[in-house]
Amino acid sequence: MDIFRAGFPKALLPYTIYAQDGIVDYLKGMIQIQRVGTTSATAVAERDGEVIAWAQFHRHPRLLFLNHIYVTPEFQGTGVGRQLLRDAVEEIRDPSQTYLGSEAFSSNSNALSWYAELGLEPTEEVDWIEMKPRPSEAEDIWWSFDGLITGLAALQRYGFCRIVLRTPHQPYVVRSLGTSIFRANGFDILDDPSALTGLHTLNRHRSLMCVATAPQSGTDYPIIATGQKVCGSMAEAIRRMT
Repeated sequence: MDIFRAGFPKALLPYTIYAQDGIVDYLKGMIQIQRVGTTSATAVAERDGEVIAWAQFHRHPRLLFLNHIYVTPEFQGTGVGRQLLRDAVEEIRDPSQTYLGSEAFSSNSNALSWYAELGLEPTEEVDWIEMKPRPSEAEDIWWSFDGLITGLAALQRYGFCRIVLRTPHQPYVVRSLGTSIFRANGFDILDDPSALTGLHTLNRHRSLMCVATAPQSGTDYPIIATGQKVCGSMAEAIRRMT
């Protein structure tokens, strides 16, 4: 985790699971069972028993998404990251995954240039916004939480959890991070009074962070960071890595 925390923007680290105290135990469990088909997969590069690079992937039916890749400063520029990515992709990918994707902050020109060298092209921008959920006084407000009890237990053990918030509008996957953040991967929740009331009722002290594709019409909430998603042919990326 030290590799990740050293390379990730410190101001945004609290909005991720990797800032939480239980992340090491969580990742150990994920690594032990990742070969049975978990969503995430992790790979590391070692030298003399020390981890010098780390990569994490998310699996999708046709896409293998590189969520993170970091190399210790003394090994950056040596080809370690490219070799780790190539070996990990060959080991982790499923035959159906014909695309390789990733994401970097728009300000990270080095990462975006590296992805371009692998044949990954920009697809869409992602905004990070933060706001305080406010309760609604409307009479037709309704919400419920799925997995709340087990979620609170996971929150206590790992420092983060995942629950489902249901409203008449739609269900939302919401993560609790630490003691001060809710996180959602979509902007629809911002326009749902039932959802905002439910989150406020669950914990009125938490802010809501939304990380999602930037709406063409813009947003009225302050943007604290912008990311760039990239995607390309898996075969071409492997060819260039080799």
